[in-house]
Amino acid sequence: MSAVNRTCVSGMAALAWELPEEIAMYARTGADLVGLPIAKVVGFGVARTAELLAAHGVRVGYLVQAFSAHPEDDAGWERELAALVSGIRAAQDLGAEVVYLTSGPSARLDWEDAADRFAGRLTPAVAEARARGIRLALENTLPIKADISFTHSAAETFALAERLGIGVCLDLYCCWQERGLTALLAARVAQIEILQLSDFVVGTSTFPNRWVPGDADLPLPRLLAAALGAGYAGIVDIELIGPAIEAEGAESALIRSVAWLRAQLASAQTLPVGAQSTRETKVR
Repeated sequence: MSAVNRTCVSGMAALAWELPEEIAMYARTGADLVGLPIAKVVGFGVARTAELLAAHGVRVGYLVQAFSAHPEDDAGWERELAALVSGIRAAQDLGAEVVYLTSGPSARLDWEDAADRFAGRLTPAVAEARARGIRLALENTLPIKADISFTHSAAETFALAERLGIGVCLDLYCCWQERGLTALLAARVAQIEILQLSDFVVGTSTFPNRWVPGDADLPLPRLLAAALGAGYAGIVDIELIGPAIEAEGAESALIRSVAWLRAQLASAQTLPVGAQSTRETKVR
């Protein structure tokens, strides 16, 4: 295992679980950290969540919120921004380092106008996070998730995050074929707060539908090696959701994912990026 990168499992795999059972399960996965939705933590109670975490020896790496209010819905944005601020305070109370979020929908706005509006609305939350020592990160998503995001490519996500003075939650599942991704990772590695992984079966047309890393078609060893080779030393998160995960069971899928990730991190300590890429080609 890497001496720097910490393994993390996302709460997406167990969204329907009650939080006491979910936290107990995470203790069995072998991950260093977990990531939880703000709404679930606040709904259960931050103090009660802290007690659960302590009882099971589980640490929170991040909290997450997806914005979904229409750009013209000022009241909806006010509610969601208030929820984000509550999440920032909860992250501080729980000892989490990062809160990541999506950019919300653009609706009929063009990208630039949507970015202007989002940046203006998020400014107070950015200030709140800084005051509390919490780092914010913007996530890239698949275009099919236009209901919660207009930032889909890694390049545009880095650009908007830089404008806001925040980091990025880079989901490789959503940008693995992006042109110039390796060079972008090298140039922007300091902006990455969370590196997110899951696998994908090429040809799949139903979503969400993620697989355990190593079970499907993405060149994850090469992508991970590129990030680590660029100097990434932060959280590496496994986000699983969909029929394949439900069929196997969240616990089994997460345990296998953490084992896969630990093996990749260990091998990345001894192999240069080029050797990692060659090894992957031979396996395939």
